[in-house]
Amino acid sequence: MIISINGKITDEKRAKIPVTSNAFLFGYAVFETIRTYNKKVFRLNDHIARLYMSADIMGIKPEWTLKKAYAEVCRVLDKSEWKEAKIRVILTNKNFVVMVEPLKEKPTSMYKKGVKIVSFHGKRNVPHAKKLADAFCYLAKQHALSCGAYEALLVDPKTYVRECAYANIFWVKDGKLHSTNKEILFGITRETIIELADGGIVFRGVKYKNILDADEVFITQTTSGILPVVEIDGQKIGTGRPGPVTKKLMKKFEKLVWGK
Repeated sequence: MIISINGKITDEKRAKIPVTSNAFLFGYAVFETIRTYNKKVFRLNDHIARLYMSADIMGIKPEWTLKKAYAEVCRVLDKSEWKEAKIRVILTNKNFVVMVEPLKEKPTSMYKKGVKIVSFHGKRNVPHAKKLADAFCYLAKQHALSCGAYEALLVDPKTYVRECAYANIFWVKDGKLHSTNKEILFGITRETIIELADGGIVFRGVKYKNILDADEVFITQTTSGILPVVEIDGQKIGTGRPGPVTKKLMKKFEKLVWGK
């Protein structure tokens, strides 16, 4: 792993911030997870813009400017020899941290066969901000893993589905693509899929019982792109295999990021 703290490259074992900082004591910081495709950073402008939008929502007034942060990510990434890299940036009032490491690609079988997810009751607070303090999502993800699932589907007190612990969600019913715009983190990969859908998407809320009745479901996230969902809480979605709308969007996305 390559780590930069406030513009200085440091060894992983020596990287540190004060234990008295608000980032450590309260998780008062925002972050972004970014990736490369064939050594090219995917939508870095959008990720850095969302980082500073999150900071603004949280009332963080960073000493590092957006332009300076962008340049530092590029500088640190240039020191990497990895073809596919995962970049994590953390922003506080005083600190800017960049971490770069090799990206662990998901098994091909997950894209061909789909993944299973399970429900987890509750919702994130301050959903539009990608903030460091999010133990709720961590617990949701750990619950999913303990159930042998890939992700946790967050179901709010009124049984509406908003998003997953670390992913956005789409569903297909009668050939129409759907998503929700309410009380979610607007994912960069999610926005890319909306662009690829070219206006062919319906934005509306959905309750848990209705998403179980969808013909297709898929989730999107930075490190994985599009992952088909074939089972929720043990119930088969559609045919139990990735559907035609999902596969079409997967092909479009692959062409965009890989150029093939």
